[in-house]
Amino acid sequence: MLTRPNLARRPTVLWSMAGVLAAVTVALGVAEWQGWRFLARPAERWLSQHLEREVRFGAAESTGFRLSLWRGIRLQVADLSIANPPWSQLGPMLTAHQAELRLRYRDLWAARGGCALNVQALQADTLQLRLERRQDGRASWQFGGADSGLAAAEPAINGVHFESLMVRDGRLHWIDEPSQVTLDGEFAYRPDAWRQTPGWVAQAKGRYRDAPMAWQARTAAVLPGIDALAPAEVPLSVEGSAGRARLKFEGSIRDLFGEQSLNGRYALSGPSLAAVGDPLGVTLPTTAEFTLRGQLQRDGDRWRTQVESAQIGRSRLSGDFEFHHVAGQVPSLTGELRGTALWLQDLGPAIGVEPGTGLAGQPERPTSSTAARRVLPDRPLDLPSLAAMKADVRVRLDRFELGHPKLESIRPLKARITLGDSVLTVKDLDATLAQGRIWGGFQLDARQPRDGIWDVNLSTQGLRLEQWIDQARPAGQPPYVAGDIGGQLQLRGHGRSVAELLAHADGQAKLWWTEGQISHLVVEGSGIDLAQALGVMVTGDRALPVQCGAADLRIRQGIVSPQVMVVDTSDSTLWATGHISLASEELSLTGHVAPKDVSPLALRTPVRVRGTLADPDLSLAKGPLVRRAVPALLLGMLNPLAALLPLIDLGSGEARDRLNGCRTLAARQPAPAPSRARSARPGAS
Repeated sequence: MLTRPNLARRPTVLWSMAGVLAAVTVALGVAEWQGWRFLARPAERWLSQHLEREVRFGAAESTGFRLSLWRGIRLQVADLSIANPPWSQLGPMLTAHQAELRLRYRDLWAARGGCALNVQALQADTLQLRLERRQDGRASWQFGGADSGLAAAEPAINGVHFESLMVRDGRLHWIDEPSQVTLDGEFAYRPDAWRQTPGWVAQAKGRYRDAPMAWQARTAAVLPGIDALAPAEVPLSVEGSAGRARLKFEGSIRDLFGEQSLNGRYALSGPSLAAVGDPLGVTLPTTAEFTLRGQLQRDGDRWRTQVESAQIGRSRLSGDFEFHHVAGQVPSLTGELRGTALWLQDLGPAIGVEPGTGLAGQPERPTSSTAARRVLPDRPLDLPSLAAMKADVRVRLDRFELGHPKLESIRPLKARITLGDSVLTVKDLDATLAQGRIWGGFQLDARQPRDGIWDVNLSTQGLRLEQWIDQARPAGQPPYVAGDIGGQLQLRGHGRSVAELLAHADGQAKLWWTEGQISHLVVEGSGIDLAQALGVMVTGDRALPVQCGAADLRIRQGIVSPQVMVVDTSDSTLWATGHISLASEELSLTGHVAPKDVSPLALRTPVRVRGTLADPDLSLAKGPLVRRAVPALLLGMLNPLAALLPLIDLGSGEARDRLNGCRTLAARQPAPAPSRARSARPGAS
């Protein structure tokens, strides 16, 4: 016979279960109401074990420990201390008094994967932070794994982010070895922080790369990304200095730990652009002192700036640039540099000379040591910095000043500068100088940081000498030299400075002088023709047409040797022989003149140029001079008129021979560039 279940026992079981559940609920409720104070010490041990550093809530449970686990974790303590990792000597990483901490369970779960721990809110009367990052990458805000002393170990929790942070009195001590920064600062949330409204105030002092720095910052409300209740954009003001560099920013900030948006105006000044680029990871040229003003925007990994005015020494520039930097990738810079004037001296350090020096590297004000100085810039360039970033910048300058009072400026100048894989290239160079045109470019390959490889290829055409070189002369007198200059320069070398490049250079330079004119006085003076020189001085100087002028300079290991260097006029032919050492800067040249006319008072002795580029020494060749002067003196003892006979120069067949070499070289002149031959005149497009 089937029996029915004993249904009478079911209510008893159910009531028992309900009773147990009620008892547990009551116990949990009581524990929640009392703040789980008995968990203070177990919580300390559990956190210390998982964070791999000591965590303390105070000396005893009576110090104000209170915990709530309902709908997240809410911890209130009178005292909280979290130690730094064992390798740090700074003391506790965090100490707080009268603190309240709020966490969501989902954020705790997410932090188990090695992400940063997201803290919903932290409030404290006082908070002191001691943060440190070592050169090997270990940081005190990384918990577990990396704290064990192994730099390559992955941390269990990589940092802490705060959605809301409220501190009445905060202190910060920060040591960051990779960026060489040491800071001691104060921060607080105050009701009158921003124009009598609540917000944050912070100030810090310290050192950056042994240079003193100081910063002050103010915000309206708590920073977005820190306080979930803060408005979308919060006004921000920052002012500070690092060494002699100063920054002032007025704008707004948004989502500090998310997309990280920034927008505002800035003013930046300092001793050199390179000093500013270093902390940003941007390779910028070493320049004279500067001041920049403009608009700055940041959207995630992209920074954009509109430089409204940039004053670098005497240079006046502007431009638009974008800087993109993704963690683990080489940063890149793109944009356009514009300007009404750029002076070569202001970029002097970038090409190896000191600021405030002239075109040849000499001081603008002569000193007693000028003669002992080298002319060619020998300051080493920072080749390894070229590997720090990529760049593609277009340059459009209204005027480029060469920095010499006797030389005309370049107007305008266009170029494109690219940088990638440690190779710097200046290409698409197109400039107008003295109604002529210069085009070409150069490349610096710094993949071997100890010794860069240079390639230079420049051409010029239609350059007017009388405009390029200021030749101050009395009214009515012709310029010493005039006419069109064209040429080519091809150079390849290696070195870490301009001087080293030229000392090891191989290549060729060619010059052509057409439609030329030269001062009659210069020609006769070059030939030591006393009679005609005196005549020119009495009757007045006149311009002699240059029938041909050409130079073919061969460069081998820094030695410049003229293969042909000749100027032919209707009066005489002038040429030069010898060499110039770009390594030692020594000169060994001899100038010759072959007249085409008869002169009764011509010594006709070669002119020697010796010494160095910084201190040339001109003298007359004594042999030919003595051979002419001694017979003149002997004959003059018999008859004064007879003394003129050895000085009469009937001309020389050498003039015709030298002219043939000039014509041969001129015949090899390449065809003009198809884009512009003489169109590069003022007003030409």
